[in-house]
Amino acid sequence: MANLAVADDGLGAVSGRRLRPLAALRDALAAEGERRVLWLVVFFGTGIALYFVLTSEPPTGIGAAAVLAAGGAAVVLRRSAVLRDGAIALAFVAAGFAVMQEASWERGTPMLQRTLWSVALTGRVLDIDALDRGWRVVVVPDPLPGLAAAEQPRRLRIHIAATSDALQPGDRVAMRARLFPVPGQVVPGARDLQRELYFAGIGGVGYSYGGARRIGVASSGGWRQWLLRLRAEMTQRIHLALPGSAGGVASAVITGKRGTMTEAVKQAFRQSGLSHLLAIAGLHLGLVGGFVFFAVRGGLALIPWLALRYPIKKIAAVVTLAVLFCYLMISGAAIPTERAFVMNGIVFAAIVIDRLRLSMRICALAAMVVLLLEPESLVGVSFQMSFGAVVALIAVYETWGSRLGRFFRAGSLAQQVLGYLGAVALTTAIVTLGTEPFAIYHFHHVVLYSPLANVIAVPISAMWTLPWGVVACLLMPFGLEKLALVPMGWGIDATITVAQWVALLPGNIWSVPRLPTLGIVLVALGGSWLCLWQGRWRLWGILGIAAGMATMLATRPPDIVLGDFGRFLAAGAPDDGYFVAASTEKFTRSLLAAETGASLLPWPAPGAAAAGALDCPAEGRCYYAARGRRVALVTGKAGLPVLCYTVDAIVAQVPAGFACRSSIPVVDRIDSWRQGAIALWLDPSGVTIERANQSRGDRPWVPHPVSARERALAAKRH
Repeated sequence: MANLAVADDGLGAVSGRRLRPLAALRDALAAEGERRVLWLVVFFGTGIALYFVLTSEPPTGIGAAAVLAAGGAAVVLRRSAVLRDGAIALAFVAAGFAVMQEASWERGTPMLQRTLWSVALTGRVLDIDALDRGWRVVVVPDPLPGLAAAEQPRRLRIHIAATSDALQPGDRVAMRARLFPVPGQVVPGARDLQRELYFAGIGGVGYSYGGARRIGVASSGGWRQWLLRLRAEMTQRIHLALPGSAGGVASAVITGKRGTMTEAVKQAFRQSGLSHLLAIAGLHLGLVGGFVFFAVRGGLALIPWLALRYPIKKIAAVVTLAVLFCYLMISGAAIPTERAFVMNGIVFAAIVIDRLRLSMRICALAAMVVLLLEPESLVGVSFQMSFGAVVALIAVYETWGSRLGRFFRAGSLAQQVLGYLGAVALTTAIVTLGTEPFAIYHFHHVVLYSPLANVIAVPISAMWTLPWGVVACLLMPFGLEKLALVPMGWGIDATITVAQWVALLPGNIWSVPRLPTLGIVLVALGGSWLCLWQGRWRLWGILGIAAGMATMLATRPPDIVLGDFGRFLAAGAPDDGYFVAASTEKFTRSLLAAETGASLLPWPAPGAAAAGALDCPAEGRCYYAARGRRVALVTGKAGLPVLCYTVDAIVAQVPAGFACRSSIPVVDRIDSWRQGAIALWLDPSGVTIERANQSRGDRPWVPHPVSARERALAAKRH
């Protein structure tokens, strides 16, 4: 058969006659050459994502069996390039699923199902963070009273607010504490803290009554415990030299601990688009690596005997690799830091072997390493925003890098300075485009003046704050770190000032509708298609991105939310705000504000005039009306009973009984206890109800509460 010429348009068009779809796909893939390898990490991540999509735990070993089956199919189909590649893709999907299954088995923990009101808690301190008020410790507890062996959490996270003995990782500790199940989603589909802490091995949270007593000195726990103690000691010394929020920022960029920052400063960084300066990532490791590399190489060059006999460039690269590895360990090896270390490490290793090249393949390798080490990070904000930013940057600079370099570096010194600022602004714009969909998905708002904040703050960090941080670490073994931390604090204070100024600019924060999970999946696949391919067909990825972002148009915030075992009740207010019941705890209020971007308003007093759609004519009962529907909101026992025929639904913070359940939707405290947060949407056609645990399914991190009566019956049976 005569060969058919394929037009160079990347779309599978041919001259002469049409190719069949399979052949068109084969030729389009062949035109991409080695770029096809980049998709293996995408397929691996797809397998991890499939694990989280399930609503029940899959059978043990099914992932490994699928890997063998797909691998065997690749061998059988090796004569057909397209079918063979398809089988390899399925093998990587199965491998991701299998790795995720293994991680769940290895790292998971029994989750606390009920509140333990007063427990004599003893155990070993695993890690400790200083807060602006008190400490937060992770404890490996001794067996807790009243829990069976299969119910014992592996770790607990405890807030110690009172004066306490000085603690270090490895110490044995005793305290009286109240323990709670890990807080669930405040709104169905919101941040799943239970899933996050499950994979961190933390099965419960709580706070201490009074201080904690050290009952045993730090035990010998190997290099990991030594490293945790080193991080804690370095953080403490940083805070002694720089108290308050400045010390929190300094420790955030050196040891990865930001506990002493006030909530106002954290909020300013979030609302100015400067949060990336607090997460040790590519910017930090790149600047530290560059500083060490040029300092070592320059120092060796000043010694002619060494410079003429030894490859000082390669020596500097090896020293830089060692420093970056130490930085990775000291900083806690968070996801962005792992990614940045792999990418920077490959660059400096390439200098050693004289094969320097920064490409998308390095990014793909870094992603594969991170997913192999921590596969659960795929569904976390750190992984998504970190790799979203880097993939977008590499894709742009692969295509236009040389032209942009000539444009920004040309001209006089003043023009080059402006070019540097322009490059920072362009890089910020690219990073914003690469990360904004994920920020919208997780945080539900857009920071309008982020480029302005970064143009000012990034040079301060690059040319002042981080170099002084490196010097501080070098001086710390001699007890002289304050000499460097004080000037480092000047740069931090300037950065905080910039963050607070930009955060307060009018119109800076734009709240946006919720981006559903389907939407972010479409955006991620479309962005991968756009950035990983090089032919014209890469432009099809824009359609995926547009379709994903368009899904926001089909969503709206719930009208009513009931959660936190009935303690949390919120009803929609004018101007996209929420009336929040007085019984709602501060932590839950902050979660609702973060998830919806809405302003929180006080609940109307009984007998007060109607506030928007909410009217509270009597003690314990309010009525909420919207879109032709009327709902009774019962906040106390005095609000019961409700005449069923007068409303379209009942939402109660107390047990509502069974009187109206056969005729109208009724959700109460018991339902929230069993089913998690419950959201209601009111429409002319009816009332739509969504329950958090129903959508999450029967997974190990989803609580399965059991009443005292059920526990007693189970005890009798055994």
